[in-house]
Amino acid sequence: MRFRDISRASAIALALNVTPGASVATAAAQEAAAKPAAEAGYTIQLTVEEAVRRAIENNPDLAVVRLGTAVETARVNETRTAFAPLFSSVVGRSSIATPPSNFLQGNQGIDTSDLFSSTGVRQRLPWGGGTWNVSWDTARTTSNSPLTSFERSLESGVRVAFSQPLLKDRRVDAVRHQYTIAKRNEQSSELRFRESAVQTVAAVKHAYWTLKASLANVTVQQRSLELARELVTQNKVRVSVGQVPPLDLVQAEAEVAQRRENLIRAGTAAEDAEDRLRRLIMDPADASFWRVRLTPVDEPPARGPVPDVDAAVAKALADRYDLARARNEQGNAATNVEFYKNQRLPDVRFETSYHSSGLGGTQLVRTGPFPGVITGRLRTGFDDVLGQVFNSDYPTWSVGLTVSYPIGRSFEDVNLVRSEIERQQAGQRLASLQLQAAEAIRQAARQVRSTAERQDAARAGATLAEQRLDSEQRRHQVGLSTTFLVTQAQRDLLLAQVNLLQATLDHQSALVSFEAQQLAPPLSAGDTLGVSGSSIVIVPANEPRGVFRQGTGSGGF
Repeated sequence: MRFRDISRASAIALALNVTPGASVATAAAQEAAAKPAAEAGYTIQLTVEEAVRRAIENNPDLAVVRLGTAVETARVNETRTAFAPLFSSVVGRSSIATPPSNFLQGNQGIDTSDLFSSTGVRQRLPWGGGTWNVSWDTARTTSNSPLTSFERSLESGVRVAFSQPLLKDRRVDAVRHQYTIAKRNEQSSELRFRESAVQTVAAVKHAYWTLKASLANVTVQQRSLELARELVTQNKVRVSVGQVPPLDLVQAEAEVAQRRENLIRAGTAAEDAEDRLRRLIMDPADASFWRVRLTPVDEPPARGPVPDVDAAVAKALADRYDLARARNEQGNAATNVEFYKNQRLPDVRFETSYHSSGLGGTQLVRTGPFPGVITGRLRTGFDDVLGQVFNSDYPTWSVGLTVSYPIGRSFEDVNLVRSEIERQQAGQRLASLQLQAAEAIRQAARQVRSTAERQDAARAGATLAEQRLDSEQRRHQVGLSTTFLVTQAQRDLLLAQVNLLQATLDHQSALVSFEAQQLAPPLSAGDTLGVSGSSIVIVPANEPRGVFRQGTGSGGF
């Protein structure tokens, strides 16, 4: 992902251009920065591009959003597991002892024991909402009932079944609804990452130019202090020869104390600005995280043309990531409406199944009147049972429809009403965001224009203040001006230079905001770069077994 570079500016260069004695100011600034730099260990000469690159690679808040995108991708994959074939197997043993309940059993209870297993695979189809099931069932039964024909029986069979919804769940069901929502949320998460990247880049550029202006302000305050000290030196000589009263010296020394305080405040503000930039771009795992000194080195290019507001608004309405996410939310709301409309339909399902079974084991041969006397045993092996199964000697099949429909106001009816309201809300929210985006772009363009005009006015004011100070100093040297007037001229120059720095910083900030807001809104107070993820509910596939008349069994054992 690439970001178009904004116009770069150097507040330090601007300050030096309007300050007399540039070489003295530069030397003073270097002397003031020498001690912190020595304590830090090393300094990074930083360009805007380098700062942005470091932020994209190292910023932990941006990494959180990037990982959030990976989480949403995992949720999409999680919904796909609902279409994976499910293998299941059951192996068990049971024993049932029942007391005698008829005259044929006499006084002897009936003992029946089973060793059984069932192994199968079932799957939900990713289209149409149908499910299929294939299983292999076996059972070995031993019973002493006088009514059974087998002393030991071996049953086996294969079952194939299919269930297909015809109205409800055919076009969309809970699983496909979740997948559609999760897929769209994955897209929104990617958009949120890009939005966060734009916001992070904008924050880095704001911090970069703020640090640049803060360091320039240190230079301006240092030069102002030097001018005040020069005036003190001159006044000491003049007081000693009686040219000016001692009060002028006191006034000049008081001004030195005031400007030293201003320099201390400017240095503290520069350190705070450096920490803000460091927080955005440095690797927290680096042991020298807080000791590295950052020196912004980019210089300002020529001012660009006036922004085309209409083109910028059109670009924002088409490309802004928050609007794209709002459209995805509107799509999710429409998907919910479609889902709940489908859920209100009658649940009509086509059910079919086929089961082929075989029976073998030790069969009792009886003669005489009922229940007969056991006179022999016939044994049928497992291979014979398999032959019965695959030759379909004993087939069982079913074809039918099942219908269910709630009477009265259902859960789906209530959810449909809610989802319709949410869709309307999403549409109004998108419209509101579009209006906000257009207003923000127009306001940002006005800020670019007005700050450029302020910068020109501030530069002219600084030039005039410099000329006035130069004139006042020459008048003071020949005794035609007072210490008060010289001090006032110095203050006016300081104020003009600070105003120029602030106008320059505001102009650069306006350019950064104008560029960024064409793709993403600015972070408001209290906002975070996090994303809200979707929730996935596991919906197991049902196990179709066909339809049979109640009381006749289901073709099983």
